[in-house]
Amino acid sequence: MKYDECREWLEERRKKLGSVPGLDEVNKLLEAFGRPDKGLPIVHIAGTNGKGSIGYLLEHSLANSKIKVGRFLSPAVVDEREIILVNGKIVPKTVWERKLSEIIDVIEEKKLKATAFEIEFVLSLLIFKETDCKIVILECGMGGKLDATNAIENSLVDIIASISIDHIAFLGDNLKDISLHKFGIIKDTSKNVILAPQVKEVEEYFDEYVSELCKLNLNIIKSDKKAAKFKTSSKSGNISQILSYKNYVNLNLNLTGNHQCDNAICVLDAIEVLKSEGFKISDNAVKKAFENAFWPARFEIIKNKDYTFILDGAHNMDAVDRLFENINLYFTNRNLIYIIGMYKDKAFENVIEKYAPKAKAIVTVTPKDKARALEAFELGKIIKDFNPNVTAADSYFEALEIAKLFAEKKDVILIFGSLSFMGDFRSIINNK
Repeated sequence: MKYDECREWLEERRKKLGSVPGLDEVNKLLEAFGRPDKGLPIVHIAGTNGKGSIGYLLEHSLANSKIKVGRFLSPAVVDEREIILVNGKIVPKTVWERKLSEIIDVIEEKKLKATAFEIEFVLSLLIFKETDCKIVILECGMGGKLDATNAIENSLVDIIASISIDHIAFLGDNLKDISLHKFGIIKDTSKNVILAPQVKEVEEYFDEYVSELCKLNLNIIKSDKKAAKFKTSSKSGNISQILSYKNYVNLNLNLTGNHQCDNAICVLDAIEVLKSEGFKISDNAVKKAFENAFWPARFEIIKNKDYTFILDGAHNMDAVDRLFENINLYFTNRNLIYIIGMYKDKAFENVIEKYAPKAKAIVTVTPKDKARALEAFELGKIIKDFNPNVTAADSYFEALEIAKLFAEKKDVILIFGSLSFMGDFRSIINNK
């Protein structure tokens, strides 16, 4: 099959099966290909927010140290192939075409019911194996315990990023249930576990969970925010952040927002663990990774002569709270025009109630996954109770044009609610 045919087959699979938590089907697919996860040193990342930033900084610290690293992440923002990276770079379409065709043949021959996400995960392992990656970073798609990536038999390092309420339809509507799903990546075979800074409640659940493993040689590290010094400023419109933590002094971090301190110190702890496991990671490589970091649609600021845009994939209460902390820090007393789209399985009501009244005007859009999406018109009706100046747009292009009509010179157009449409908005804004 040609690349476009493979993509079409995969997207049809995604529409037909959606998300199905569980490991039975993905294990069948892994077995069919001889367990490509075997022998790969794996860093496994679960959590609600921060997985992408942690994965990015770790990946580039390794790649800058000339260690070949594979990374699996989701969702894609700019290019559909960016979910599978080798040394931070997208794999050629010819490789996707060849390996995905092999998987499709096996699925059709054995009549497997693997979902699109499960297929992409197995595809990533096949590519990492073939390209001789020396270490692999796997980012959970949703949850942890029943996430497809948790079908791996062994991990070298498990990282638990910040946990908060999200995916309530799949993971539960309380912090304990959600935390237990995320902690599920920590198994009897785990060796090193790093816990990013958490709210007290989550840390208590974590302590209880790992104590029940009864494994004396499990190395547990809790990233210590109190040991970090983090300075941020926005002088002359330029945002800068400097971090010092343990043996690392004055690292320039090119990821915006105070919450990135939590992600960064978690990465530094992970790097020290990997060094102890024999990986030669240089301080200069880490420095370059931090100062050159770019993660699209994570408080991404795009300015032109007429407008200031902020794109952020924040889609749950915790992430939106952090987004507005950054807004208040860097864009004080600026009017905001929102472009927002949400999914039904998110706790969107709390976000709307708290933040809709703060907007000068709001434009609603429909996210791409129509089965899960809250239609723009329906979202607009809900928002109207909290802000009467709301308009539902039929397209992303129309949404931008409407937002521009409301925006004056110093106003900010803030686009948030899902990562699914960020790539489209980036393309439209940059092309204009």
